[in-house]
Amino acid sequence: MAETAREYLIHRFRGDAQALRSRCEVLQRGTKVPGPDLPTSRQMASACDTVVGLLEAIAPHQESAAGLSALVALIPVLEQHARGHAASPPVRAVFAGAATRIREVEAVEQRAAPAAADAGDADDGDADDGDADDGDADDDRVAWAREDDEA
Repeated sequence: MAETAREYLIHRFRGDAQALRSRCEVLQRGTKVPGPDLPTSRQMASACDTVVGLLEAIAPHQESAAGLSALVALIPVLEQHARGHAASPPVRAVFAGAATRIREVEAVEQRAAPAAADAGDADDGDADDGDADDGDADDDRVAWAREDDEA
């Protein structure tokens, strides 16, 4: 079963939070690693948790259009969080990055919609043939690639 955009984003930011917490464990043992320090890593993990919470507050939708609209509605909230963390660029980047990921998901969905509509029009041309797949991308799901999402 294909993953929804909401599920993809929850998985991504939950994974980021987990990776940051693992980093905190390494830093707590006194191991020096490049990147953010311990307090900043903790703040970034907390920011990822906040993003996950916002995403989980959206009811799962079977229709991509409804789910996508709910995700896009989070962009101003995420941007507000980003502005609120202007003093900590790494934390600000978590919220700004989440807004960017939603814009990317929206773009992918929009590119997929015409292709799905074209594929749906390949039937016998009867607009009322009772097919469950009416060629409308609203109920289609996009398979999200995760290979670039690993922390």
